[in-house]
Amino acid sequence: MSVEATVLPAAMLGISGLVVLAAGEYGGELELLVETSESVTGCPRCGVVAVAHGRREHLVRDIPSAGRPALLVWRKRLWRCAEPACPQRTWSERHPQVAPRAALTERARRWACEQVGRDGHTVEAVADRLGVGWNTVMRAVKAYGQPLLDAEDRLQGVRSLGVDEHVWQHAGPRRRTGFATGIVDLTPGRGPRVLDVVQGRSGKVYADWLARQQPAWRERISVAALDRACQMVCVSRTERNGKNHDHDRREDAGRAFGPGPGRAAEGLRAA
Repeated sequence: MSVEATVLPAAMLGISGLVVLAAGEYGGELELLVETSESVTGCPRCGVVAVAHGRREHLVRDIPSAGRPALLVWRKRLWRCAEPACPQRTWSERHPQVAPRAALTERARRWACEQVGRDGHTVEAVADRLGVGWNTVMRAVKAYGQPLLDAEDRLQGVRSLGVDEHVWQHAGPRRRTGFATGIVDLTPGRGPRVLDVVQGRSGKVYADWLARQQPAWRERISVAALDRACQMVCVSRTERNGKNHDHDRREDAGRAFGPGPGRAAEGLRAA
């Protein structure tokens, strides 16, 4: 491969500390042979300059490139400590973008979470684009999504709520229809945003969710677009002291989830 052909994929890779040795397309996937730029290192225990001890390939998926799944073949260096008295013996190099035995780079895991949580793609669709399994993507969504859910400022600025029931699992020979209650931010000027998805569809589900919020936060809710079920209306009147309930905006809450069992419901399946 010419120097020009190698430099372009290296520039496109964009992972500091990794250089591209070769690139090619195989079976509709982009495959990049990479290695770290570090050629000298010290023992992590005693600090003595390490001796090369061979290589080991680590296959890891990265973000798609031009619509194709991307596979990095990382030729990891193995090192050996030259100090006879050191207990470290051998070890393999590491990189902050690739955890040990990882199937995805960290930036691919973050990208997967954004695709599902922010852009509304299904876990299955994202897994297909990456060339990995459903569980691999769902683990990334949980890892990067949970801190966003736990953030203290996540509910700030909410003035209007949408509440809508949603089918996340259709009935089958051995299971019942599974319902979830979705709570959506319908504050004007910011677009529908899913705040939470709780398993079940009774008024108690909505009441319990409201009860977990701070009283001052509940007082700031001026509009609630509710499911037409009487239970939901009664609960909201009790918890929010009779403030305005806008049933016509309920359709916006439904659109936040999309048709059929949606992306938010997939978290319930994996729970």
